[in-house]
Amino acid sequence: MATDPKRIALHLDADPRFAAAAGGAVRCLAELAGMSQEDSCEFQAAMIQACQEAFESHTTNSHLIEFTVFDDRLEVVVDSNSGPSAIRLSRQVIPQS
Repeated sequence: MATDPKRIALHLDADPRFAAAAGGAVRCLAELAGMSQEDSCEFQAAMIQACQEAFESHTTNSHLIEFTVFDDRLEVVVDSNSGPSAIRLSRQVIPQS
């Protein structure tokens, strides 16, 4: 039975410490969804890198990060309000046996 996706919006200033916090959030969501620790850590690193890129490339000091949890995947959009320059990350959730 499919459930509705869960969405979380996070507003951050362009501070590298907040990139680490966003990475921690995506790792927590990934592990709760059933990803392996290795996959969760890789997703965390990709999230931190995406935030750092967004912080450096956009002139605004305020950034919106949207996390969406589906039954079969996690999606993250960094600076979703910036149109085509938004950074999109997605990972399939393959629960551990």
